[in-house]
Amino acid sequence: MVATAVAVVPALSSAAADPQSGHAAVYAYPAAPRSTHVDHYFGTAVADPYRWLEDSTSARTKRWVGQESALTRTYLDSLPTLPQRTRQMRRLLDFARVGTPTSRGDLRFWTYNPGLAAQATVMVSDAEGGNARPLVDPAGLSADGTVSVPDWAPNWQGTTLAWTASQSGSDWRTMHFTDVATGAQLPDALTNVRFTELAWAPDGLGIYYCRYPAGQESGSTVARDQQVYFHRLGTPQADDVLVYEVSPDFSGYLKPEVSPATNRLWITEVDSERRHGLLVKDLSVADAPVTRVLRNDGRLWLVQDTTAGPIIATDREAPRNRIVKVLLADPAPHAWQELVPEGEGTIRSTSVAGDHLVVASLVNATSRVDVYDHDGSHRRTVALPGLGAVTDVESSSGPGPAYFAYSSFAMQPTVFALDGATAHARQWAGSRQSTASGASGARVVTTQEWVRSKDGTQVPIFLTRRADVRADGTNPTLLFGYGGFNIPVLPEYQPFVRAWVERGGVYVSATLRGGSEFGAAWHKAGMKLLKQNVFDDFIASAEWLIAHKWTTSHRLAIAGRSNGGLLVGAAMTQRPELFGAALPIVGVMDMLRYQEFTVGSSWASEYGSSADSAEMFRYLLGYSPLHSLRPGTSYPATMVMTAEHDDRVVPAHSYKFAATLQHDNANTRPMLIRIASSSGHGGGSSGGGSVAQDISDSADRLAFLDANIGGKGPRPVPVFRAR
Repeated sequence: MVATAVAVVPALSSAAADPQSGHAAVYAYPAAPRSTHVDHYFGTAVADPYRWLEDSTSARTKRWVGQESALTRTYLDSLPTLPQRTRQMRRLLDFARVGTPTSRGDLRFWTYNPGLAAQATVMVSDAEGGNARPLVDPAGLSADGTVSVPDWAPNWQGTTLAWTASQSGSDWRTMHFTDVATGAQLPDALTNVRFTELAWAPDGLGIYYCRYPAGQESGSTVARDQQVYFHRLGTPQADDVLVYEVSPDFSGYLKPEVSPATNRLWITEVDSERRHGLLVKDLSVADAPVTRVLRNDGRLWLVQDTTAGPIIATDREAPRNRIVKVLLADPAPHAWQELVPEGEGTIRSTSVAGDHLVVASLVNATSRVDVYDHDGSHRRTVALPGLGAVTDVESSSGPGPAYFAYSSFAMQPTVFALDGATAHARQWAGSRQSTASGASGARVVTTQEWVRSKDGTQVPIFLTRRADVRADGTNPTLLFGYGGFNIPVLPEYQPFVRAWVERGGVYVSATLRGGSEFGAAWHKAGMKLLKQNVFDDFIASAEWLIAHKWTTSHRLAIAGRSNGGLLVGAAMTQRPELFGAALPIVGVMDMLRYQEFTVGSSWASEYGSSADSAEMFRYLLGYSPLHSLRPGTSYPATMVMTAEHDDRVVPAHSYKFAATLQHDNANTRPMLIRIASSSGHGGGSSGGGSVAQDISDSADRLAFLDANIGGKGPRPVPVFRAR
């Protein structure tokens, strides 16, 4: 239903004075020619004047990117708090970080960063973290620290480690293998790998993994038709065996998992619209087919396999999830044996500790851990340090403990070993080196408050501040949210948040509809034609903060990443007067065309698509951040953030939004775009960049907020200079 027409017309730069500061501000936004390109959706004409910015390889896009980057760098380098914020972030990131271990017999495999290393190293040690030695050190993979190792898994025998390498944060990865005993890298290298589990065969001599058909690896090409292959060590990838591929009407992902106890391969079909499926292959029978066990209309994941059938967690007839045993002899839902019923908390993750099930739940958006016997009898609730987040729950291999990481806004991540029989969690000996803190002595407190949204829904927020900060209406405040894809926003430790709070800022994390905090109904209430609920929840949170005198609109900033970047874009275009600053980070900004790039088509089950129907098109057009910008409108100071190597939410979203914002904005506040050159969707080390990029990224955001929503001391005066 889309037709197009194109022509090009010139654009102007601008110059103005800042009435708020009384100082001249020299603006020289790069020239961005506006075309007369128009698309037609169901008879409605929609202009797309910056369509040319979708071509990231063109000379004029590269020129524009270079000019915008120079302008933003000049601005940020002029801010007086940038050196202080850089030192602060270096201090706060300089602490040892120990990952949750994976057990294989007496060996433990885990990641370690002593503090400021560019990337974490994969280690192997004894059960308590002793005799540790490195297996894969990313420092040897690139000169600038921008090759990361995002995925790794030892085989069941603990003799070989599979791991993937990502260049500058790309979702496309190459899989490698390392001999555990010698540390030598094996010659096998598997390409076209993306969004995969590393599922070792029971004998440890081969691996099941996901890849895509060749030809989809570059630029913004749409990635479709994920496949599961089997690779036997020592053979060329060309000889790998296709095990399963998605049907043409399935837009989600595949998750292969192996149960060595039963000699089965399980494949879970996952999409965001809760249409999950479960398939099985008997590995003990040569050339056994992949057969379907479940075609569920809800979410599910594999907890453990048994001879009689799998134990799964599912939200079928249980919006907050339950745990059931499925019998292969009769897998129909009516025959399921319920082990852990739906309760007050939303079951988020599961693991196994010896003969016990470990269930991590969210109760009012904070973590709780319970231990059950395999018959479903509740054994005990695990004592946790306080209001915080449990992540990275790992099952034991054999009779040993399970492991999990715990953190809070005030407590750095700590790894715990959980004994299933006693339900006692102790700090894992291997993580004790991570307790030294780079944080200042300022006492930080977090409270949970409840906000009434536009339709009356009660929405919780976490408010974190220094203990001496009071609700006097003067506090620079940063409101963060996500609200989508059944993903929770957890009250977990973040050095950036600590930095903001240390110097008197208030940090607020909103638990918005669209996430998983309160189960499937909470997610569905923020999907498709109900997406506006998410924005209403966020706006209501902002209004609550002002009404309760934590801040004022000119001292209130908003931030969000990815789907959260969409949230920020929608909020700042719907209520521009409500905010003093905005940080939309790697956001989905063009809701009419997102499905045309990389994996965007898989998001249609969450958002709906502009091609679905006239109703869906009009709804998306109504909130799409790119299409909601209006000439002559006064927007909050904005720093759009993206990365050149983001092949999940392609940077064209941010490019087009920033160019339009610079063209349309009516005030003299900065409208900038910060474009990272060597990281991907996560940004910094989480996006495949380096810890040095984390420091720079965070310091830039902090200095930008200092300059535009201010502190209680002198307010920096931002200055633009042309280059």
